[in-house]
Amino acid sequence: MKINPINNSDINKFQIDLQKDGSDFERIIQQAIKDKDSKKLKEACQQLEATFIGLMLNEMIKTIPEDPLTGDSLANDVFTSMLYDKYAEILAQNGSFGLADQIYNQLSKKV
Repeated sequence: MKINPINNSDINKFQIDLQKDGSDFERIIQQAIKDKDSKKLKEACQQLEATFIGLMLNEMIKTIPEDPLTGDSLANDVFTSMLYDKYAEILAQNGSFGLADQIYNQLSKKV
């Protein structure tokens, strides 16, 4: 099995994705702090964690060799991407990684 190293274009794409999503999270978090809404802040932190986990899982799937049985199809790619996004959402809601809790603990001091 061959593992390809990360190149600069992959890193730049990852940074652009985070910047695009980050502005939405920043806006939601700022609004939650302004409104003193700890529930909304907790949800925003979980969404941020889910986005991070989703990006990580989608990058990890690229390292798995193609299955000769299912092949490489758009339908398979879409299904797999949606499945891993759901996994990321569930992991974030369960607090398995703990990233959302750490972010919330830091930001809740402002609420």
